[in-house]
Amino acid sequence: MNRTELRFALQLIGFLDSVEDFEDGLVKLRERRWLVWHPDVMAALFRHDRELHHPPSRTLSPLLGNRSVLWLDGEEHTAYRRTLAPMLRANRYQALIDEMVERSIAELPSGDPVGLATWTRKLTLRIIGRIVFGVADDELLTAFSRWLDRRLGSRVRTLAHRYLTPGTTRFDPHLDQMLLHRAKTAEPPALAACLPPEDLRDQVVSLLFAGHETTASATAWTVYWIDRTPGLAEQLLTDDRLLDATIAESLRLSPPAALAGNRMSDDGMVITPSIYLAHRRAATYDNPHVFDPTRKPPPPGGFFPFGGGVRHCPGKELALLEIRTIVTALLRHRRISLTAPRSCTPQLRGAAMAPPPSLAMVATCRR
Repeated sequence: MNRTELRFALQLIGFLDSVEDFEDGLVKLRERRWLVWHPDVMAALFRHDRELHHPPSRTLSPLLGNRSVLWLDGEEHTAYRRTLAPMLRANRYQALIDEMVERSIAELPSGDPVGLATWTRKLTLRIIGRIVFGVADDELLTAFSRWLDRRLGSRVRTLAHRYLTPGTTRFDPHLDQMLLHRAKTAEPPALAACLPPEDLRDQVVSLLFAGHETTASATAWTVYWIDRTPGLAEQLLTDDRLLDATIAESLRLSPPAALAGNRMSDDGMVITPSIYLAHRRAATYDNPHVFDPTRKPPPPGGFFPFGGGVRHCPGKELALLEIRTIVTALLRHRRISLTAPRSCTPQLRGAAMAPPPSLAMVATCRR
């Protein structure tokens, strides 16, 4: 591993900030591996995505499994997405999301600080848990969350998990047994009925992880930017279009993932798209570091918070529904203020880019 790739691996956000002014929108990480973010390149890459391979993440594949839909290719990938897509249709879950959001807001201690990202992760995990299993099971989800935190809860843990013992799985047999039992006894047993038994574990874990981690990060960042913008919270209570624009601008400036997965050509060339850099490119966005919900729409390839091509997130609309519902309910029922740390440097949790644990939310009842 050369110096450039080492910086990319060990200090991702700092490395990305150091190259954001490269007008070509690409950086050579090593021989036959490139980091790219120019909108024209991104648009072309996503157009030809079906012709490319999608190597598994060295960080996440030991957790999610080699049979995760996130790494499958070709017809197998298409078939799995077709199988899982009905489970993620947003319009099926408005009442469920409303119920879970109201419950979580009611549990907020009035006037006491709560870790913002921790709270959004717990809530979004509850939602995807109900979608996947059909029932509430906080004990199981707490065990799942602790398992993830032991491996992704800090950058040091993530790097140790990735580099100190590469090539080994990080499964927890007891947790896997609990997850499989719950999936097989779900009503209806949607996943267990349509997936091969040997693939069930990897898909359940992938849905739980991908179905809550980035949604939680995006929600937390949206609350952060609303708090940082005087007067915006009150405007959002009566302006749905402004709310959608605020969420989009938060997804631009603080995307829930810094990278969009690797692509590999038949001859072994690896291309890594950077969401973070594409969204902060000065040639694409005026004053790219300024939070501005009134921005004009970006060009194709300039905005892809949920990835793109054949790997775009199938739960995009569900995630947007959750973000919209959580933010709206918070603003209606609570007055929110954030006890901001000196630095709000993003915390990387595998693929997700979350606010740091030190960013706390104080919620008080509206009179």
